[in-house]
Formats: sequence, C-alpha cells, structure tokens
Amino acid sequence: MSRLPTIPGFTGPTMLDRAINVVAPVYGARRMQARVQIAMAGQYAGAKSNKTALKSWQTNPGSADADTLGDLTTLRARSRDLGRNNPIARGARATAKSHTVGTGLKLRSQIDREMLGLTEEQAEKWERNAEKLFDLWACSTACDVSLTQNFYQLQGLVFDTTFESGDSFILRRKAKMRSVVSLALAVIEADRVDTPQSMAADPDIRSGVRIDEDGAPLSYFFLSEHPGDHYFRTYLDYQEIPAFGQESGERMVLHVYRRLRPEQTRGVPELAPIIEILKQLDRYTEAEIMAAVVSSFFTVFVKSDSGDDVLAGATDPLPGMGKDEITLGSGAIVSIGKEEDVVAANPARNNSNFDPFMSAILRQIGVALSIPYELLVMHFEASYSASRAALEMAAKFFAERREWLVTTFCQPVYEWFLTDAINAGLIDAPGFFGSAVRRAAWAKALWKPPTGLVIDPVKEAEADKLNVDLGVTTLESVTLTRNGGDWKQVTEQRGREHAARVAAKLEPEILDPSKTGLPKPEPEAKPKKADA
Repeated sequence: MSRLPTIPGFTGPTMLDRAINVVAPVYGARRMQARVQIAMAGQYAGAKSNKTALKSWQTNPGSADADTLGDLTTLRARSRDLGRNNPIARGARATAKSHTVGTGLKLRSQIDREMLGLTEEQAEKWERNAEKLFDLWACSTACDVSLTQNFYQLQGLVFDTTFESGDSFILRRKAKMRSVVSLALAVIEADRVDTPQSMAADPDIRSGVRIDEDGAPLSYFFLSEHPGDHYFRTYLDYQEIPAFGQESGERMVLHVYRRLRPEQTRGVPELAPIIEILKQLDRYTEAEIMAAVVSSFFTVFVKSDSGDDVLAGATDPLPGMGKDEITLGSGAIVSIGKEEDVVAANPARNNSNFDPFMSAILRQIGVALSIPYELLVMHFEASYSASRAALEMAAKFFAERREWLVTTFCQPVYEWFLTDAINAGLIDAPGFFGSAVRRAAWAKALWKPPTGLVIDPVKEAEADKLNVDLGVTTLESVTLTRNGGDWKQVTEQRGREHAARVAAKLEPEILDPSKTGLPKPEPEAKPKKADA
C-alpha cells in the first residue's frame, strides 16, 4: 500500500475513512482524494469555491488555442456586425486606425553605416535613393494585387481587418502592371485560412496553420475563395503555401496578429472582450430612442356614437397598413368606435440617468480598447492638463500598436522590396543575401508616425523649443511629430524662402539668432600684436 504524502493540515485517514474503504473502496478513494485536495488548496480568495459569489463560476485551464480557436468564427462575425452597425465600435476602430496609421507610415531609411563601412555622405546618398524608390512603388496601386490601393492605404486595410477579425495574411505576389519592382501584395482575410476537413484530426494543423514542435508556422492552408462568398462560388479548394521559401529561406506569408499568450496560433478580434456589452448597449440605446419618439407623439383619439369612421380630419392609414390598424404619429387624429378605448403606457421620458450610465459604460469600453474616454467619444471637456494627460496615455497605446504593425507588416514588406530592387539592379547592397548581419544593417529603418493632436498650439510650441534648447530632443524629431515632415527638406525650403525674401528686401541677409533659436556666432578673435 502506497504511503500518502505528508501535507500540512492533513491528518491521514480516519476510522470513518477506513470503514468506508472496506464497504465501498471506490467511493472511499474519491473521498480521500477530495480531502487531500482541500488540504492542498492555496490561500487565494479568488480560487475558493465555497464562496457564494464564486460557486457558479466554472472555468477550464485550457491552452491558448483551446480557449480561442473554437470561438473564432462566431467572434469574427459578431465583431464585423458591430463594426457595421454599432457607432461606438465603428468609431473606436476608426480612432485607433487614425492615430496608429493615419495616412500611412512613411519609410525613413537608417542603415548602420559603421557596420557597412560607409561614410556619412555615402550612407546619406544610399538612404535617400532607397526612400525615393520605395515611395515610388508605395504610391502606386501596382503594389496591390487587386490594383485598388497603394501601400499606405493597405496599411489601414491590414489594421482594420486585423482589428475586426483578429488577424490577416499577406501573400507575396507578382505585379500585374509595370512598376518600380515586380512585387505586389495580396491581403487575405482571416476566414480564408482554415483546416481542410480531411486533415481535421491532425494536431499539428491549428485553424489552417501547420506548426512544428515549437509552435513556429511551417505552412498555411488558403481557401480559393472566401467561405462566405456563397452567392458567387459553389466549390472551394485549398492551397498549402509554405511560410518560408525552401531554398531561399525568404518569408513567403506574413501573418499579422497580436499574440496575447504563448503558443497562440491565431489572433482574436479586438472587440472580443466587449462584444456582449456593446450589443446590450446597442439594444438599450435603441429602446431609449424608441421611448423618446413615442413620448414625442401627440395623437388625438375621437370616439363616434355610431361607431362609423366619419371624422373628416382622421389620419389615413400608412401605406401597407390595414384599415383596422392604428398608428401613432406627430399630430395624428385617429377615429375609433364608441365601444373602443385606448390604454397607453406612459414611458415617462426624458431619462435623466441615460447619459451618466452611458458614460460609465463607455469608460469601461475605453479601458478594454486602450482608448481614453475623451478620445473614444471625441469630446474634451476637462482642463488642459487632464486632456493633455489623456492624449499622452493614448499616444503610448498607439505607439505600441504602431510598433506591432511595423514589425509584422511594414518592415517585412520593405525587405521584400529591397530583395526585388537589388535583384533588378536598382539598389546596390553588398552582402545583403550572404550575411544576416549585413542584411539587417541595410534594411534598418524607421517609420514616420502620424502627427499627434495639439490642444494648445502655443504651449506645445513653447515646450518643443524648450526641449530642443535643453538638448533632450532634436529639430528633426519635432518636425516629424508635429507635421510628419522631413527636417532636411524643411530646412532646405526655409533656406530658399529666406533667400527669396532677402532678394525682395523683406528681411536682412543674416537672421537674428535670438529669433531663430540658432546659436549666436562667436566673435572673431583680434590678432595679437607682435612683440617688439
């Protein structure tokens, strides 16, 4: 007989336990196991099952995929429905995209010139050339396999579909029309990646993604058409596309999603935690609107002694209504019989609690979506300091999402572009294909964020000037943050404008350093007289 473990608070089997084991050994073993589990229980109140508030709370400690994959189809459909019909969900998505992507993140090449052995002038020339070529490709709809959007607009599309569906996929395709390079992108919605029925029992295929023993993707199963496109397609076929090229090792598919747990294979819609709240709030709002509309109607009911509808001013039935149907309306006059009566429930509107209740729920929604309440409802009524704090908090959330989008989409696409541009002879990057270190040095880049909100332009400008004077930021960073411009181009343009104004005698040839923020020139040292 195996010995029971020594557990604090557990004294071993009692005489009653021994008696039960003789009569009903199976029940006795279960009883003993339950006693051991109770003795081993921790001290967290949230894990107790004997509390009234927690008795009916049953949860299962499943893996990331077990907790997610079975619900994705329903979550996507409901999330998209809210995005179409719920103003809060639609506004939250638009706000998040506007502050994360804006009109599109612009490339700013910043190669590691020391690693590559380049001078400052050589690096500057290479970076400007790469930026111009990439922008020419990105501004053309040839970069989209559907010939509909340019690369900057595709960034917004990828963000939107990932926000609503949880993830999206980008395939590397060949351009259908002449472009700077032959690269084109195909953005695939999440529903088109699924497991074929014949492979449903394969544990290594998770919702259309074949993974290895470490959870890394090996290949993806793409449907030939969207499964919801049943009005136009009757037959669906699968195509397995490898995640990486077998010979080149190049990434062939980009899977854009936010990974919230280890070993999570597919993404979850951003609205998933608040789908129920949004739907209930939608119903509540609709009920309040209907009650307010009914309360606003002023309808007169006229009884006739004969029971005939003889009132000349009676309101005619609306189109599609029967002659015996009655409808309320603004200023409506309805004739009824002498034996008939009208009993109406008074909705007693306006509801004074509607706005405070909505505000409280919207604050919870803002917390779930990492969007401050003021920005979620597009209404700033607090002080400058409070509004500024809300924007600073939002900026951190949006910066995190922007970094995620750059890492999973923008930067890999730029490396695809460099590969094609180098192969086409448009860019010279020695060692790009032979060394992972030199490849990373050539592809290093920043992506310009959208401009931030400015509540008080004067205070913001004074703060920028102070930070530049203190040396904690640069003019380039300020220019990028305030208007998304290029500091070098702005400086060159200012020089041309200054020269034009000097020629027109509108300002002196040498600007006053005290008014420009530039350092004052050092006075020239007077030559010393030679010793006699």
